[in-house]
Amino acid sequence: MNLEPGGPALSAPCGLSHVAVVTADLDGFRSFYENTIGLETAMVFGAGPGHCRQAILMAGVAMLHVFEVAGHDPTTSGFSSAMFERGRLDHLGFTAPGPAALTAIRNRLLVVDASSGDVHQLGPMLSVRFVDPDGLESEVNCFNPDFDPSTLRAGDEIVDPDWLDRVGRALRTPPDLTPHGAPRPAGYRRKSTPRRNDR
Repeated sequence: MNLEPGGPALSAPCGLSHVAVVTADLDGFRSFYENTIGLETAMVFGAGPGHCRQAILMAGVAMLHVFEVAGHDPTTSGFSSAMFERGRLDHLGFTAPGPAALTAIRNRLLVVDASSGDVHQLGPMLSVRFVDPDGLESEVNCFNPDFDPSTLRAGDEIVDPDWLDRVGRALRTPPDLTPHGAPRPAGYRRKSTPRRNDR
């Protein structure tokens, strides 16, 4: 795949692609978030060598990537359920508009030595991992236009037949969210904002 960087207006994240969380009981997690909160499960990935069971839950076009880790209990690490005592999120996943923008962001991460620069193919995602100044490892992702659904493993369970379309929408720039600084559509006029009187 040719990942050529784009111009500055198209080389910044355009949103969050997903939030990753860890649970000791994936089925219980799904039951609560589906039945109580109202999220929908799009995909369940079976466990295998080197990876645990995972699920993709959708809230509209936002993705929750849930990992099942047996025996996971944050309280054993000194975390609690109280505000500001819960520990940090596992990682953040930022959305890049496409492969070109992903490459541009990757190059900037390499300059500050915050990433190995490796581009990982994670199912329908292309992903570049990085570590922020506080030590939180996160990702920048974009939709992988070369993804082949036939490469799913035998243990993967497709819950929603439209899962790939929904994940693709979560990994693409919505048409009404033009990146800051990008050319506006023909006929676009910025709405004027009334100025407040100085006091």
